[in-house]
Order: sequence, then structure tokens, then C-alpha cells
Amino acid sequence: MGSWYLVRHGETSWNRSGRVQGHIDVPLGEHGKRQAEMLGKRLAERRFAAVYASDLSRTMETARGIVADDQVAIEADSDLREFSFGEWEGLTLEEAEARDPKVYAERMRMRNHAFAAPGGENTTQLLKRVRPFCSSAARRHSAADDVLVVAHGGTVRALLICLLDLEDEGFWRLRVDCGSLSIVSNHPGGRVLDVWNDTSHLDAEAL
Repeated sequence: MGSWYLVRHGETSWNRSGRVQGHIDVPLGEHGKRQAEMLGKRLAERRFAAVYASDLSRTMETARGIVADDQVAIEADSDLREFSFGEWEGLTLEEAEARDPKVYAERMRMRNHAFAAPGGENTTQLLKRVRPFCSSAARRHSAADDVLVVAHGGTVRALLICLLDLEDEGFWRLRVDCGSLSIVSNHPGGRVLDVWNDTSHLDAEAL
């Protein structure tokens, strides 16, 4: 049977400095490029029926680091973008807390699905745009196909919720590291999570 390979993009300079990215188009840093290269080595023998990625630079660069240009076209999809963090984008978390302490406190509760940064998205809105992508992609592929999706921390969580038909409340219980690989396999009785947030392919320098 085939599987869904879910990848969070490699590290950017903003990830390293704790700056909120959201929809801002920040490219991979040197560590992130190395992470994409190592993901490519890990998945070198895999032939994907399709490769989907968020349309932002950090995800497209990561996808290109994994698959050769002549293997399969990378399909960019804006529905796979990270949360929109609205007015917080470009700020560090410390700056966001200083600017909006009450809103930031709501964010740190983590289980509040109604939380959104000023002008940004909440968890329910993110899931609402990822679910149609999952449904459409599932219709396009057979259970025997291997499909690669390169996205962000928020959208990788959302993809797992959608693929496994989990309760939305589990969203914030999932950790997703930069350059990580997660695998969901297809079975006649339904999909199964085989691997989650695996970074064993990364060397110490790229972690």
C-alpha cells in the first residue's frame, strides 16, 4: 500500500531567531538547505506519484531538495501555507507578548481553538482550508500511491488531523520540528500513522 509522506520545511533564519513567519515568504537558511538535502538522501529510493507543497519559498525549496526536477513536478498550493499570524508576523514572540499580553496569554493556553493573533487565523480556520486539499488529493490518488506533502508546522498538524479523521482538539498536542518526516500509510480499513516527527536523518549540525 502507498503512504502519505508529510514534511515540515527546513529551518529559516527566522525559525532560529524565534521570529513569527506565518505567510511572510522567508527562504531557507543554510541549516534548512542542509536539512532538505538530508531528507532527499533519506527518500532517494522513493518514487512519488505526486509532490505538493505550500507556495512559500521555504517549502518549495525543501521540496526541491527532496525530489529531482525530472522525477515529478512540484504542485504549489496556497492552502498548505502556515497559519496567518496577522499583525504578529515579523515579530519575535517576546515582541508579540509585549505588544498584546492578553492575546499572547490566550495563545499560550494552546487548547484554545478560537485563538488568533490580531488579524490572523485560528485553528478552526486553518483546518477549514486544509481539509479541502486533503479531500481533493485523496480523490486524485489510489491507495497504492506514495504522495509527498511539504508544508509548515501548523499545516502538517492539520494534515494529520484530516488524514486520520482525528478530533480537532488533538491539534496542539502534536510537535512538528523543522526538517521532520511523518508517514501515514494507507490500509483497507483506514489510514495508520507509522512515523511521526522523525528527525533521525538529520545530523547534529542541522538539528
